[in-house]
Amino acid sequence: MPDGDIVFDDRVKVMAPLSAENQFHVPITVDATGLENVEEIIAFADLNPIPLVLTVRPKQALAYIGFRLKLQQTSPIHVGVKTADGVWHVGGAIVDAAGGGCTAPAAAHGNSNWMQTLGETRALASRESDANARMTLRMRHPMDTGLAVGIPAFYLNELVVKNDAGDVIAQVDMYEPVSENPTLTLKPRVGRESDTLRVSTRDTEGNTYGFPLPIPAATDL
Repeated sequence: MPDGDIVFDDRVKVMAPLSAENQFHVPITVDATGLENVEEIIAFADLNPIPLVLTVRPKQALAYIGFRLKLQQTSPIHVGVKTADGVWHVGGAIVDAAGGGCTAPAAAHGNSNWMQTLGETRALASRESDANARMTLRMRHPMDTGLAVGIPAFYLNELVVKNDAGDVIAQVDMYEPVSENPTLTLKPRVGRESDTLRVSTRDTEGNTYGFPLPIPAATDL
């Protein structure tokens, strides 16, 4: 059990489909921007064989993340948000799913040369305000859970976003239930001027990937 008090809080908004069209790619959005001084966000799929999905530390980012996960069966999705006073604020949603999302092989294994595109990334950043941007990225990776017969666990387990000065903007720890070819959306805090963020990722085999992500300057409306 985590240290600190635990309270259910409507300010932790967990947006998810009522029914999963695809149990391998279930879109989830967490918006806890109504809370102040957020230190950590943890997402769980309660009834998955591996419940822990990801952890976010939004050091210089809004308390917000979008991602996709695999579901083994219909399950509650719970998200705990820790504030600086040590309190965990909890929100959630229930997603109906056909099942099998965690124990089936990744689609990549149907392609003999999937290793050649490992780590390829598409990323886009846009302005939301003078004070923050919105960045979305999609990385090629099988995100193997280790639960499919004959396929060991192999997944991206860390993503770090830094600014040009080397300060950490946000850190995301990912686990096996994150969907194949992960798609993540974050909202970094940035100044009005154009900037370049540095994104680095690592997987469980020690492979590292990195790229710059330009942030456009704010424009007066």
